[in-house]
Amino acid sequence: MVTARPVFPRRIRAFEKGDELYVVIDIHTHTQVAGAEFSPEVVDAARRAASDAGIDKIVYLFNLGTGGRDPSEQDIIASNDLGMRLTAADPAFFIGFCYLNPAHDPAFTLAEMDRCIMHGNMRGVKLWVAVHATDARLDPIMERAAQLGVPVLHHSWYKSTTWAHNESSPAEIAHLARRHPDTTIIMAHLAGVRWRGVLDIKDCPNVLVDTSGGVQEAGLVEYAVRELGPERVVFGSDWPLRNFAVQKARVTGSGITQEQKELILGKNAVRILKLNEVGGCDHV
Repeated sequence: MVTARPVFPRRIRAFEKGDELYVVIDIHTHTQVAGAEFSPEVVDAARRAASDAGIDKIVYLFNLGTGGRDPSEQDIIASNDLGMRLTAADPAFFIGFCYLNPAHDPAFTLAEMDRCIMHGNMRGVKLWVAVHATDARLDPIMERAAQLGVPVLHHSWYKSTTWAHNESSPAEIAHLARRHPDTTIIMAHLAGVRWRGVLDIKDCPNVLVDTSGGVQEAGLVEYAVRELGPERVVFGSDWPLRNFAVQKARVTGSGITQEQKELILGKNAVRILKLNEVGGCDHV
């Protein structure tokens, strides 16, 4: 077990009650940098945009445009290298997730998890559309995530048009969750999975949903809170594809209690990312 000091940023200003502090954490963001090249300008631009919206920390998932929907091993390494450099440059602001393609050799995938999480500074796993969530090739990743005590954020959507490559529906996320009940899963895009998606995962207590996705729909956040409980909803924007402030307003403008808003905007993320523990996660 590894222990470390808490990693809350010094500039927290979102919520304050007595001696307690509540950070606003965006659990679903990207970069869009040519060649996945690190630069201080990338850090500054993200920090300014988030600060303007009252967001304290953001989770980097992968670099948009690096490898497309079926990224190579080299693409995966490049995107994860950028995430680790961003986090090293500003650990009070960036949190990195390890981006993976389950279609790759499991030896590479598990080694990349260890490189980025065990020996690096990342705190979770990101899966996009390379394979369906029902694919058995996800199983070694999910098992290792459970061992490391880190969450897996998995893309999901319901569509009446063309699906993106091997895009997973919420029903497939539920299938994955039942196969791996000890792994915490964050199903992406509440505004993409909508009411039907919430019901698909309702009986899977290891699944949370992030609030990102399409345009705002009146009552959707309230519905997710009512059906899942506020502890199973987390704030995500999908920046830079969508605006920080607009996506945050999906939560702040909803008809739920202040305590529930605080859970969604930060306290749930603090819990599942273990930010109040030394190093942020228990490495095994």
